[in-house]
Amino acid sequence: MTLSSSHSRDERGIALLLVLVAVMALAIIVTGLYESSQASWDESSLSRARYQAGLLAESGLAIALHPNIEPGDAALKQSFGSERGFEVIMSSEGGRLPINELTEERMRETATELFILWGLDAAEASHAADSIADWIDDDSDPLPNGAENGYYAGLDYPEFPANSAFTSLEQLLFVAGMDAVEQAQPFWRDYFTIYSDGLIDLNEASRELIVALTRTTEDSALNFVAVRTGDDGIAGTEDDYRFTDSGEVQALLGLSESEWSAISSFVTLSGTVKRIESTGRIGDFRETRVVLAEERTVDGNTVLTPLARFRK
Repeated sequence: MTLSSSHSRDERGIALLLVLVAVMALAIIVTGLYESSQASWDESSLSRARYQAGLLAESGLAIALHPNIEPGDAALKQSFGSERGFEVIMSSEGGRLPINELTEERMRETATELFILWGLDAAEASHAADSIADWIDDDSDPLPNGAENGYYAGLDYPEFPANSAFTSLEQLLFVAGMDAVEQAQPFWRDYFTIYSDGLIDLNEASRELIVALTRTTEDSALNFVAVRTGDDGIAGTEDDYRFTDSGEVQALLGLSESEWSAISSFVTLSGTVKRIESTGRIGDFRETRVVLAEERTVDGNTVLTPLARFRK
């Protein structure tokens, strides 16, 4: 009897142990399923927020592409409750340096000055600017501080330079000297364009670009930008001041007749390529869409023709 009772207790103990092991295993499985489903739910929620924010951004673009909409219009900033909305900023792509125009000496000098303002020394700045021009031009003769095929062949890149216009800003990363530029100014892409009409729009250009192009003083450029952005100091709002008189621009920048004459063929006060950035908002989540569109007049009507679109 004693042996039988002992044996029975052992069996019950083993059974209990197996039950405990099964319960633990089931708990682990349930916990894993919960965490997996929670992660999947979170991912699904994030995807829905991204999608909905993108739709709101597209709505902003549709409004901004109407030819009668002007920068700062109330229709460009709308909220739908506290969690949803969109905001559109309209500007000119001419506020950026047209990189494919650096075969022009003045534009190349502007790039050199811009690089110096970012912290490069004169030799580094000239090397990068001349190399960009050499990449574009159709000859094999390097500029004084540039780089043609012989330079790249020595680096085992005999297919460079392309000797054609840039079709993407990312191509600039292959250009000799651009590594120093990127190190000095990681946001250099915000200062260049391949889509403008080839002129620099002084109603949109940054302070640094204005100084680099016109050789005016920092104070004059700051004052010019302050007048341009109006009382609120924010670009793209209703109180912005748009210069229409080149004489007013010349006077405010403190340029002599000869200084203005030297840049007049490279600037405009109304760029024809518009930059439209629309940001949709769902809670704390944001999605931005960008459209570049050429403004033309057809049969007396203003028409915006999209040239490119991308996410930001």
